[in-house]
Amino acid sequence: MKTVLITGGSSGIGLELSKLFAKDNYNLVIVSKFEEELEAAQTYLHELFPHINIETFQQDLTENNATQNVHRFIHDNNIDVDVLVNNAGFGSYGYINDADIEKESDMIRLNVLCVYQMTRLFLKDMVKKDKGKILNISSITAFQPSPYFATYASTKAFVKNFSQAINYELKSQKSKVRVTVACPTSVKTQFQQAANMGGMKLFDSWMAVSPETVAKDAYVALHSNKDLVVPKKFFQYLNEFTKRLPTSLLMKISDHQLK
Repeated sequence: MKTVLITGGSSGIGLELSKLFAKDNYNLVIVSKFEEELEAAQTYLHELFPHINIETFQQDLTENNATQNVHRFIHDNNIDVDVLVNNAGFGSYGYINDADIEKESDMIRLNVLCVYQMTRLFLKDMVKKDKGKILNISSITAFQPSPYFATYASTKAFVKNFSQAINYELKSQKSKVRVTVACPTSVKTQFQQAANMGGMKLFDSWMAVSPETVAKDAYVALHSNKDLVVPKKFFQYLNEFTKRLPTSLLMKISDHQLK
């Protein structure tokens, strides 16, 4: 049986991805900051998929040496990771001068540095075996500057560009390893509360997608070796259109949507 490692796999998009992988007979390794959430997810998934082995590892991925701790846990337990999913992340909303600098620094560590280090650590193992897949979760905000989401959108732009560049390199080296990046629109998960966006209508608007939709479309894209996916076909077409608009207009549209 194959094994998938999912950061933030105990809730939201991560939990939905855990269910999809388990349904296809993947053993699971789930990493999360919250121990109670990990235990609840493990119990829930065991009830749905009793034949699947589910390992959990509690780790705050914003801490120093966090990714090394995860990688060491995998190697110490002789786990062969076939798929890595970098899903853990959070956002910060508001004027940049009002944003908590420590919170945003943690966000950069999680959304950028953690994705970079996890990808580097596990990519090295995969390239040696010449097999494996990596799924990185970015955001639709990766395609343009986003007022009130300035730092968050910038971190997600890194994830998108980093993922696509690596996938190109792997293809040019004739490697069988592949990297896919998913760029969903607003998703109603714990992200909304963590970003202090609890009262915003954006997450109940026509722009919103469910965690199930994001997980399903990302999962299909990963196993189809797609470079990038914008979950929900309508938004794929919409994104192709909006990419042709001037950046100044895109920021005004973003301003309207996020205020």
